Amino acid sequence: MKQYFKLLTILILSIFLFSCESSDDPDLTPVQEEFPDLQIFVDRFVEEAQLRGYTLDLSNVDAEYTDELTRNDITFCGIGYVNFQQTGRRTVLISKAEYCAWATKSDLERENLFFHELGHAVLNLPHDNALKCDGKPLSMMTEQFNTFEIYKEGEEELRTYYLDELFDRLVANEQCIDFGQDFGQDPVFFANDMSDPSWNFSNDNGNYQVSRGVHENSETTYLGISSEGNGQNTGYIYKQLDAPNIPEGASVTLRTKVNAENLQGPGVAIALRVYEREIGTTGATTTESHLLSTEPNPVSGDLNDYVMELTLPNFTRKTIFMIPFAVMMPGTEGQAYFDDFEIIVEDMP
Repeated sequence: MKQYFKLLTILILSIFLFSCESSDDPDLTPVQEEFPDLQIFVDRFVEEAQLRGYTLDLSNVDAEYTDELTRNDITFCGIGYVNFQQTGRRTVLISKAEYCAWATKSDLERENLFFHELGHAVLNLPHDNALKCDGKPLSMMTEQFNTFEIYKEGEEELRTYYLDELFDRLVANEQCIDFGQDFGQDPVFFANDMSDPSWNFSNDNGNYQVSRGVHENSETTYLGISSEGNGQNTGYIYKQLDAPNIPEGASVTLRTKVNAENLQGPGVAIALRVYEREIGTTGATTTESHLLSTEPNPVSGDLNDYVMELTLPNFTRKTIFMIPFAVMMPGTEGQAYFDDFEIIVEDMP
């Protein structure tokens, strides 16, 4: 009986030891949590920032799941807000919707999307659709590629580059960049294209009338501003250009030809505002790096293809967006046309 008991004990102990050893088998894949606490990715982002010399306190950032993300009738898998309307806080929302398949994504795929949204919410970055010469996105802030797969398993060097560029946009200058055009042959970076609806204006409560169109007699595009002289503030038309894909060190000129008949009062002007971001402890702040304007010296009277231009002599990829303006000054009476309103890129280094 004692020998039988001893044999049974050894057998039970062997089964137990075998079971423990089997649980450590490297071929067994652990079950991944479908909707882990998103703070995991916030903390990882802080660690990546620390590796690059930035100390972040992101306790002011909300990271939450939502059943579905829709904005302007468009569905999203993630959205990053610098200032979420409902709370006034930096916020990242991740969709649980089946079409996003977050529950089945790998940890690295989830990191891709989440870091992209933190680029918006914490680093104040717009989308950047520039390409490398090999066709890959220049920045993980692209919106033209699968945001879950900007870098993949085994692409550690690529991951390092994209995170480096996320915190320092100048890192991209070490890459071969596809600028989308040969500025030596075609220097026009931006023009008043009538197929582009995303222009904005300020009419000072209706004291200015603004328009965009094409002159029938010449097929020249124009920005038009008119007033009866009642404007108390400036009237203007403008367009925000996010992440301009322009060579480092190039000369950038805003240029237009103004036409008007008997424009009375102070007159019209143009302006160019340029913005960068500065990363602080609680996230980035957006600051104006340059303000170029002819507003101190507006023009009026009879104007026939009067050339107005402003030049930024040394463009930098630190620029996250720039805004060109066509302006009518307060107290001006009459109508002015800003023809061939465009931005020219010249003098590449």
